[in-house]
Amino acid sequence: MEEPADSGGGGAAQGPMAQVAEIRCPIAARPMRLLEWKVKPGSLVNVDSVLALCVPIPPEKEAGSHPPEQPNRLSEKKLKSDRAGVVKELCCQLGQVISPGVVVVRVEECSHPIVMKGLCAECGQDLTQMQTNNGRQQALISTANVSMVHSVPELMVSSEQAEQLGREDQQRLHRNKKLVLMVDLDQTLIHTTEHHCQRMSTKGIFHFQLGRGEPMLHTRLRPHCKDFLEKIAKLYELHVFTFGSRLYAHTIAGN
Repeated sequence: MEEPADSGGGGAAQGPMAQVAEIRCPIAARPMRLLEWKVKPGSLVNVDSVLALCVPIPPEKEAGSHPPEQPNRLSEKKLKSDRAGVVKELCCQLGQVISPGVVVVRVEECSHPIVMKGLCAECGQDLTQMQTNNGRQQALISTANVSMVHSVPELMVSSEQAEQLGREDQQRLHRNKKLVLMVDLDQTLIHTTEHHCQRMSTKGIFHFQLGRGEPMLHTRLRPHCKDFLEKIAKLYELHVFTFGSRLYAHTIAGN
């Protein structure tokens, strides 16, 4: 049997400060005797990770102070975490009878600061699958809301991580003694059209499609563009931008 734990102590992490949550013995459960810990301080846990094995106390033995008996392994219940993070404190002793609502474990919640395609890079939690016990979608708690890599839009980081990466980029540019130069693609470096003139020379024209069923595009570098890029790249770190799609920009940059 499995017993999802109840949580207390506030919500998830906000900003750089970690939030410590209290995981309690379920209110609706019977008092339980703690048989075995499945985690220790420092353990990484996800939603539904088993925290401990317990056995319910029979009603006739709740009032008395009987010595612990050999537990029936068939009646064991798994006390599970309802959140992801790192175990900070085990709040009960082996053999202790845990009453409903008693704090069992304290967990420093993961704020999911780096997320790739719905997976937290810190704790491994699949944020797309987090659900409450009744099956309804749980509010996803993640501080990752900034896309930092042009070629990997699914990689999101928190604003704190983004600021740190920005400072590192600034330091790298200072070391290399370069500034960043943003250059527009269309009508500046290249000219792209869907209309191909058969009488026009095909020299230097790049033909491509952005996907099956998409129109054929024809792109040519503007005069002296290659020489300009070779010279300016020695002085600046070049970035290009366009009002076109991301796929269009990466296709042009890759060729």
